[in-house]
Amino acid sequence: MDTHALQHRSIRRFKPVAIDYRALETVAQATSSSEFLQSFTMIRVTTPRLRAAIAAISGSQVLAQPNGELFIFVVDTARAIRLTAAGSDLHTLTNWNAFLAGAFDATLAAQNVLVSAERAGLGGVLLGSILNDPQQMIDLLRLPRYTFPLLGLIVGVPAEAPAAKPRLPQSLVVSENAYPAPDDAAMARYDDVVAAYYAGRGDAARQSSFTSLVQRHLGADQKHRDEIGQILRQQGFVLD
Repeated sequence: MDTHALQHRSIRRFKPVAIDYRALETVAQATSSSEFLQSFTMIRVTTPRLRAAIAAISGSQVLAQPNGELFIFVVDTARAIRLTAAGSDLHTLTNWNAFLAGAFDATLAAQNVLVSAERAGLGGVLLGSILNDPQQMIDLLRLPRYTFPLLGLIVGVPAEAPAAKPRLPQSLVVSENAYPAPDDAAMARYDDVVAAYYAGRGDAARQSSFTSLVQRHLGADQKHRDEIGQILRQQGFVLD
């Protein structure tokens, strides 16, 4: 078993040390790809003003610091569409299957980069919070039609060593041949484990269980995320 995969921690503070970002870009392209269409693009953000604008969208404190390399992973069928003949029916490059394939490609590439970075002694955190305002991200990155910004990733030399967050019991996540049966007792025990984890986080301690996290999410401010479907259509994806 690859024990590196079990050592994952979300790192949000980095040392002011340069890293080999080109090696990470190469790793991203080595990722598995749906139908070998390679339907993603990886954008490295280097301009402080652009990074600040993305930080404002994200609301994440990790982007408020200058350290760490920031990448944005984009669903991209525009590149393939440019290779089609004039007047071609673009359905298979703009439908749900095409979008999901691009989302898989982009997500797998981001995860591959993060795992590779962690094996090299680096750390990072994925940033789904760039979707707080997808249209502004599209405008900031000058993304063409048939693309969509999916997630961000910041990677660098860790300046912290947080404890690992306890994961759900395997009995609730992993099963054979059918969906796992609900197990209220296992969930109750997990709630206690999560509550103990949050209570022991020093200055960041708080009272929270997994169940309370889920319930709080119901009332969370979704920013502009309810507009994602409309924005995808504006970008040329046919999702009806």
